[in-house]
Amino acid sequence: MWSALIADARLYSRLRWPSGNSALRRVLIWFRSSGLLVLALQRVSYGYLQQRAQRGWTIGTILLRVLIGLTRRPMMILTKCDVDDSIQIGPGVYLSDRGFLILGPLRIGSGTLIHERVTIGVRAGDPGKPVIGEKVWIGPDCVIYGNLSVGDGATVLPGAVVSMSVPARAVAAGNPATIVRREFDNTGLRSSLARDIDPQSLAPR
Repeated sequence: MWSALIADARLYSRLRWPSGNSALRRVLIWFRSSGLLVLALQRVSYGYLQQRAQRGWTIGTILLRVLIGLTRRPMMILTKCDVDDSIQIGPGVYLSDRGFLILGPLRIGSGTLIHERVTIGVRAGDPGKPVIGEKVWIGPDCVIYGNLSVGDGATVLPGAVVSMSVPARAVAAGNPATIVRREFDNTGLRSSLARDIDPQSLAPR
């Protein structure tokens, strides 16, 4: 858990201060980023579930349960985010500081950026849980639901409603979403906090 949190802080710091990512800034980011705090609470909650499954009720698991119970509701109110405890999240993930996230996928891979007002894996009447791969970029106002996968390096453009699998390195856009480009390198998108993407700029060349 601790190595994942360090990787998270490095990513947040690099995105906020692209010109320099010092150790001091990696400490300061914990006081500047509500998304990082949401991610940290989820990691603690996930660790608690793993420990309780392995060891049952111990002093450690009881203390963790109390800590989580005291912090969950205030965190949800403060950040307007609800992130399921059971999600397996890889190291170095970004959850938007702007909030309004409702996340319940099975897994989120490392290097993935998720912007504000995104709902994943939570839809009435649909028990499916998506799998989000590594190095995925998900823009604002997206909905992703169902038993599907978003492949490594995929890009989901703002406002997309995704109910089908998205291949690796593909770009999905629209409502309902369709694949508008394949073999797209989203490294540039994942290197900044830019959120407003013109779909025309991603048209195949």
